[in-house]
Amino acid sequence: MQSPPSILNRRGGILGRRNGLQPACESCRKAKVRCDIAASDTICARCKKRKKPVPCIFLEAPMTKSKRESSTEQATSPIQTMNPLSVRSPTLSTSTPKSVHSAFSQKTVEISGFLGSTSYSATLQHPELHPDEGNINVQAEKVNLDPRDIATGIHILKYLPDENTCQVFLDLYLQNTVGIIGLPKRSMKTILGSIFTFGSSLNYPYDDEKLAAVSSQIIENGQATTDEPDDANEWIESMSGKTNLRWDIIGILFVAFAYAIIAAPDGVYTLIDERLASRDRKVVVKELKKCIEGCIELSKKRLTPMFVNLLYKNLLLETILEGDACLSVWRLHHDLAAVTTAIGLHCYQGTPNVTLRSEMTKRLSAACFFNDKEIAMFTGRPPALSHRYYTCPLPLDLDDDVLMEGGEPLQRAIEALDENGWNRKGEVCEATISRRRFLSALIQDEVMELFIGNPTHFSMERVNALKDRTVDTFSAVPHLITATKEQLNASDSTYVFWRLLFGRLDYLRIHFFLERLSVERGFESKQKLLDVSREMVDLTVYLWLQRDRTLARRYDFDYLIICYGMPSTGILCAELLRQIRYPKTVDVKVPCSEVVRNLNFMIGFLEWIAPEAGNYKLCQHMAQIIKRVLEKVFEPAPVEEALISDRQLESFDANLWGIDGVDDFDWLNSVDWGRRPFPDVPAA
Repeated sequence: MQSPPSILNRRGGILGRRNGLQPACESCRKAKVRCDIAASDTICARCKKRKKPVPCIFLEAPMTKSKRESSTEQATSPIQTMNPLSVRSPTLSTSTPKSVHSAFSQKTVEISGFLGSTSYSATLQHPELHPDEGNINVQAEKVNLDPRDIATGIHILKYLPDENTCQVFLDLYLQNTVGIIGLPKRSMKTILGSIFTFGSSLNYPYDDEKLAAVSSQIIENGQATTDEPDDANEWIESMSGKTNLRWDIIGILFVAFAYAIIAAPDGVYTLIDERLASRDRKVVVKELKKCIEGCIELSKKRLTPMFVNLLYKNLLLETILEGDACLSVWRLHHDLAAVTTAIGLHCYQGTPNVTLRSEMTKRLSAACFFNDKEIAMFTGRPPALSHRYYTCPLPLDLDDDVLMEGGEPLQRAIEALDENGWNRKGEVCEATISRRRFLSALIQDEVMELFIGNPTHFSMERVNALKDRTVDTFSAVPHLITATKEQLNASDSTYVFWRLLFGRLDYLRIHFFLERLSVERGFESKQKLLDVSREMVDLTVYLWLQRDRTLARRYDFDYLIICYGMPSTGILCAELLRQIRYPKTVDVKVPCSEVVRNLNFMIGFLEWIAPEAGNYKLCQHMAQIIKRVLEKVFEPAPVEEALISDRQLESFDANLWGIDGVDDFDWLNSVDWGRRPFPDVPAA
């Protein structure tokens, strides 16, 4: 057993942290507050206030703890089954490589996560209950790195493309992704460039010992306990370079590579790293996905916002590869929700100042909240993150470049915002998208309560109040939610096109669900619901008609058509059947020619979805249902249906949105969201 770390006072010359920042004294560190001790002092302001007679105490390794030594028998890497990009098979010596014989973690992290006011330790936070930190003997032991972790890192590094290909992939990802979360675009390029500072160690053909040294270094970086700086440049530096690069950051870059491979035009794909270009891109993406999962395994011992960012991006990639109606997506979704609350992203605990790091953290929190509502609405299940427990402030509508610059330019930009935090120039930047999505998600969360919550809490007053609030919420930024097809045609870039399209669709979807409640439970006229449904279907079909312009994001098409197009299509199908088969009972009408035309387009869109799309099976099932509707529309009505009694018609109208549906045609409820492959629709 090694001796405990020496206890040094300020005059003893305690060294700064690895990132160059001043360490906190033990009292401030345990209270999780910033230590303001000056270089000439021996005691900080907090300790003075507590009237402590002794100088502040600093420990060399305050967060270290003992850990059982790894088994001498090396286990198989979790992702050793992957085929490496190299021609030769990956090998790893059964003994620890020489370069890591003495590789020990100087610091290790023990994190219990965010603990709220009802936690087991909440009543122990009173200052008088804390013993004198000067009498606490913190023991630290150097810990061997787990050879299995090193082996996992080696395999991941073998899948890293060459530097030129990495740059091409990252550029493709940044160009085609709306709403980059967690990191500014410019900083992602900086971090990517820093990976290759390891030099020849990453060159092909690979040397396992060199890769083991790199893997060990990155693992150690992830175990280091350092405070994240508020300065923008220092914050980016704390995640890049040989001494700071971590596996969660590498995982985020691998997600970008996977997206780029999916979206890359064939002409671009043939020009990249020949080890990739010669192989089927679907296989390569799945292998990169395993690398991402390996990065998650190597990062899970330290919970940070960037780890949450990696979980978030991995979840989105899973939906693209496997679809939204599968167990793996639902499990990853709840993992993300659990870690989001575990590090306190739901109730922001960071600096009150506006910095690049604080705004990126708030945007990440907003993205997790929004994604939770997307999955909840898709499945019709309760969300994992409720608005009732969410207090993270809304990020300000500030451009990333201004946040990177900081200082006076940042202060001027803050002062130029309106009273609600929106920019007054009508610009649509990453923060604008984040704010709009979050505000939409807040309303969607309350809408979900009305649909699937306790029925005794339902009232039409709440429905009408949410309608008014939706209008008021976005009244300051009409350009985000009022896009027409003419405006979309005139947009100067695909980037703007997607931002405006999603803004309008999200806004319409809120009204769609609220109007459904008005009709189903308030027994109001269906006119507004039909109008909203027609526009949603029209915009969804429009996207397909403009597919040549938006092919770079074709991996999103199956999700968009299911989430935005299908619910509104179901309403129009039901009303069209009713209007054709029972015309005397119709109090509001839809233009049949327009609806039939768009339904035919919708079938074309659904059948156009490629087999490799995650929601392909679901899209094929929906196409069959719409075909069945159109067949029934153009079939002559049986005599017995024409003679149906008025009493039966009234009953039919009341149950329009119920279990039985129209003409025994159970629309969305006919889909078993949790089972695949989906059954064929029976013939009429």
